[in-house]
Amino acid sequence: MSYTRRRNNGNAIGVIFFFIAVIIFLMLSTTVFFNVENITVSGASNYTADEIINASGIQAGDNLVRTSTERCAEMIENRLVYIENATVTRHFPNTMVINVEASVPAANFICEGYTLLISSGGKVLDKLQEQKAGLLNFTGTDPLPELIPGAQFKSADEHKDNAISSLMQYFTENKSENITMIDVTNRSELSYTYDSRITVRLGSINDIDYKMKFSEEIIRTKIGEKTEGVLTILSDSTGASFLDKESLENNARVFSENMAERTEAESSSETDVTDEAEETETETSKPVVSME
Repeated sequence: MSYTRRRNNGNAIGVIFFFIAVIIFLMLSTTVFFNVENITVSGASNYTADEIINASGIQAGDNLVRTSTERCAEMIENRLVYIENATVTRHFPNTMVINVEASVPAANFICEGYTLLISSGGKVLDKLQEQKAGLLNFTGTDPLPELIPGAQFKSADEHKDNAISSLMQYFTENKSENITMIDVTNRSELSYTYDSRITVRLGSINDIDYKMKFSEEIIRTKIGEKTEGVLTILSDSTGASFLDKESLENNARVFSENMAERTEAESSSETDVTDEAEETETETSKPVVSME
């Protein structure tokens, strides 16, 4: 019986020493062991390795365990405008590895008096006086006034952000040289211009991928290569209507004529009412002759 107690006591002491050893190891790993001696940079960018390392904030002698890799990656992305994504990983016992992905200009967000150059990931790359050639052009994005290069794009109308992001993603994944302008002024009436000759009305952002592919298929297979007009995707996304330039002009002419006739009729009606009022006023203003 006494032997068993001594054995149990020995096990307890062993467990205590084990935990003490673990605690000591953890303390040393964040103070003495695993300090940064090497920093390597991989990936393509316009920046030198030294510029990227400096932006990360990592220095030789920093502790691998205590250094926040997420924070270092965020600092790189914020400080270096033309880096879209950065990842920082620990390679024990003494190396930090930084991998970067360059920002790719994808769109001009045309604003009043200036243009924001936007990356495929929605990052503001520059503020320009003119649009950069060969990119998508957006209008009606309504950016926050405090946006600066390096920040993620945000619209003053937060509900537009989802529409803009979805359209950017679609056009990034589905390259189309024929899309010349995307209008998000009204987020419930999104539209784009195809080949500078066809305006495509998409409606809301719902089913946007389908609407885009559906509308482009109609243009390729149903509409002439030189035809101009307006293509409207119906609200249920199962059909579409198209009016060519001649039909639109005829509709505009008929509408204008109807409005002119209506205006003339209203003017004539107002004149008749005025004349009647004047006659009534004349009659009531005549002297009353009293017969006695």
